[in-house]
Amino acid sequence: MSEDEGLTALPEPIRERVLRLQDEVDQIVSRAQLLLTAQLPGPVSFRFVNAAPRDVLTPYERAQSISFVTRYEHLPSEYTVEVVEYEGQFYIGNMAFLRHALNEFRPLIQNQSDSVYYQNIHRVWYSMLTLDDPSQGTTIRVSDTDKRDVTPTYIRWLSEHNEAITFVLRPLDYGYLYNGILQHSDTVYSPRLLQDYTSGEFNYILWKHVLVLAFIRQMLLPYYRLIRILTFPRLGPL
Repeated sequence: MSEDEGLTALPEPIRERVLRLQDEVDQIVSRAQLLLTAQLPGPVSFRFVNAAPRDVLTPYERAQSISFVTRYEHLPSEYTVEVVEYEGQFYIGNMAFLRHALNEFRPLIQNQSDSVYYQNIHRVWYSMLTLDDPSQGTTIRVSDTDKRDVTPTYIRWLSEHNEAITFVLRPLDYGYLYNGILQHSDTVYSPRLLQDYTSGEFNYILWKHVLVLAFIRQMLLPYYRLIRILTFPRLGPL
């Protein structure tokens, strides 16, 4: 059964727990959305200025941009949790997919040393937007359809997306998920992991953190659109 269609078929304690979980996530996301106050004046265009002979992107920026664009393009667009019944007990039926989706987000939201970590992405492209001297690096200016410079508004708009990601991550426990079971087995989490895993609590923890991924993906979209303009290479054929 799907996440939405199957809730009514679940035993009441499980259904109530899932509804509380959904309400908790909805409240976190709703508060994060309050941070998004800047409004772009419709479609915008970008102008990149660079003083030759320097390349438009440094080797780090080029590698970062290709890696981020490639990763973003292959993120799942839906994160439905499927529930199955087996011998009177209920389990997450698509655990492998949910683990995969969470693992795909790890460099973006957890690994601060990765170039595609969302704060590192923001730092690099924010610097281009605020840089005034092309001799010091690539500068980006943003214009509306009437060719008016709206770069300050765009900077604020982009920064609010960055702040919204930070806001939703702060009360959640992705560190435990990634370092406790998904990609590492840090011994500091062993007692909690054993308890959560055998009691079934881990199902709810994973479910809760999957629910937030769609919002995080939405907040990363402006970076994808901006970076995609300068990421010329496409995956070649076989």
